[in-house]
Amino acid sequence: MRAIYLIARREFLSYVATWGFWLSLASMPLFMGLGIGIPILIESSQPTRYYVLVDETGGSLEQAIFEGAEASRIAEQERAVQAITELVGDSPQIEAAIASQTLENDGGRYVRISPDEIGLATLRPYLTGDALVDTPEGEQPLFAAVYLRGNAVDGIEIEYWSTNLTDAGLRTQFRRSLRDYMQQSRLRDAGISAELIETVNALSPTVRELNPLRTEEAAEVTVAERLPLIVGAGFAFGLWMVIFSVVNMLLTAMIEEKGNKILDMMLASCRHHEILIGKLLGVAMVSATLLLTWGSLAIGSGITIQQFASATDMPIADILAAVLDPGLILPAVGYFIIGYMMYGAIFLAIGSLCETLQDAQSLMSPILLVMMAPLFIIMTAFDSPDSPVVAIASWIPVWTPFIMLARLPLDPPLFDLVGTTAVMLTTALIVTWTAGRLFRMGALNHANQDTIKGWFSFGKKKPVSEA
Repeated sequence: MRAIYLIARREFLSYVATWGFWLSLASMPLFMGLGIGIPILIESSQPTRYYVLVDETGGSLEQAIFEGAEASRIAEQERAVQAITELVGDSPQIEAAIASQTLENDGGRYVRISPDEIGLATLRPYLTGDALVDTPEGEQPLFAAVYLRGNAVDGIEIEYWSTNLTDAGLRTQFRRSLRDYMQQSRLRDAGISAELIETVNALSPTVRELNPLRTEEAAEVTVAERLPLIVGAGFAFGLWMVIFSVVNMLLTAMIEEKGNKILDMMLASCRHHEILIGKLLGVAMVSATLLLTWGSLAIGSGITIQQFASATDMPIADILAAVLDPGLILPAVGYFIIGYMMYGAIFLAIGSLCETLQDAQSLMSPILLVMMAPLFIIMTAFDSPDSPVVAIASWIPVWTPFIMLARLPLDPPLFDLVGTTAVMLTTALIVTWTAGRLFRMGALNHANQDTIKGWFSFGKKKPVSEA
């Protein structure tokens, strides 16, 4: 036991006492902050686009464009609300927050100017950048010149002049607005009033989702009841990322130690199973340190957000309750331990068989494919986690930690819970024992990657050595 403790302590300190560990510790909140902040920064730093709009029909198309822009803003808000509703159900607080954000972001990016001369020959130097237009921000290039011709009956033509080939927002907005204008004009010409068209477009059913297991007074399905499904899938992805990152650390360290003859020195004073268990425990402690730190930051951030969001009554408390649900956290810890034990032992065995990372890649490829499969199953079955395919896949032991974690919020049958856990535990013991044997053979140089490849060379004759 002392040898296992010393090896585990050495593994733990070898990672924790390095700058790389602390950078890794800070990388998760840093990347999360960048993932949230960079899109906001990019959107807020977009330059103002100044354009000229010339309506050669007398103003009817110009009015249709600006009315269509307002309708597009409302439609975008409704699409965002619908997307959120499909995930967490009806939530007036979330709808109000989306409406507020849409109003803040609306307008300001494309600004129309009205120069004295609107002919293309006059505007061409401003479009090509040879001349600048006067704006409240100073002299700026002209983004686009748009000419509108025709009518809703015979057809409308939009001449869009711009050297910018990537920003299609203004062009798309004009095309969409005039398309809607043409469609509504044709309906009005057919005798349908504008009020009726507007009434029809605003029609939408009111959906009440009810749980038949409860009485009518308490049957309404709430946001808090939907969130565990999303959190369960998130936990499954997070568990996969953690296990994959940790076992890669084991593999890299083992190959380096074997190449530097450190493994030989360990074998001189310790047994192979003590080295295997000690390394698994040491890196497991590193993972626990990372998870506890990131979890504490996540909880602290959630509580802080709840305090700032109290004015809008956002359901942060429900989200935190779903994330901190012991019914998910405790199984996640158990699945992490078992999954880490299986994959960690496998990767340690692979590392003991290889001299370089390049040698390990050929052996890792099939294992990586096996590890990635549950991610695709969870992604494709997100809308139907109770699918028989998902249920069957959860019985495959190396996939059980990830798929069952995503199934837990649906209260799977007790038989599935007990059965998959028993099969997973049995497989973990077999895999760990087998990996231990391979680790011993690789550590003592009794086997290498060619030994593994030879197991699959059935029917091939060995070359006869020359006398």
